[in-house]
Amino acid sequence: MTGEKIQKFMQLGGQSVAKSLSTGSVTQRQLGARLLLSEVLEYVIHGLGITPTVNGVKITDADAVDYAVTDTPPDKTEMLDGLADVAYTMYWNALAFGIPLEEAFQLVCDNNLEKFVKLSNWTNPIGELSPDTWHCGADIKWPEAVVRVEVVRVNKEYFAVGKDSSGKVRKPAHYRQVDLSQLLAAN
Repeated sequence: MTGEKIQKFMQLGGQSVAKSLSTGSVTQRQLGARLLLSEVLEYVIHGLGITPTVNGVKITDADAVDYAVTDTPPDKTEMLDGLADVAYTMYWNALAFGIPLEEAFQLVCDNNLEKFVKLSNWTNPIGELSPDTWHCGADIKWPEAVVRVEVVRVNKEYFAVGKDSSGKVRKPAHYRQVDLSQLLAAN
């Protein structure tokens, strides 16, 4: 696994890619926590069929978790150790359950890049668009969660990007879920 496609996703999403170990902004840390934990909970709840319980409260919806900022500053050592442990346990699960993780990762990366709408003949400026131009002259439709659409340029190509109020990239209406059936059929 490499991060090349994820780096492109981040660039398209207007997210910065750190050149060295950084604790980031509060907003970046909240987004990082939300992205990581919601995917882990999705795997645990829906993939493994396990309902986690915290202080007697069942967690049945991965997106129902709130992320409050604490007074304790981030710890770079704990960031590095914790994320390495997440990667280790991710591979452990893949090996324990025979999950074709590398192949699925590539399909998911390619599919995630489809959240950005390539604008082949874009001649207008880049930046945030007014709501009446979110269609980009290409009949693009966005879900209700989208609160802003911007046009970005990456590697001489233009893309429309829809984001929700937390800054998370949202899928255009024509987006289709990743198809992992070929990997499942092979196992």
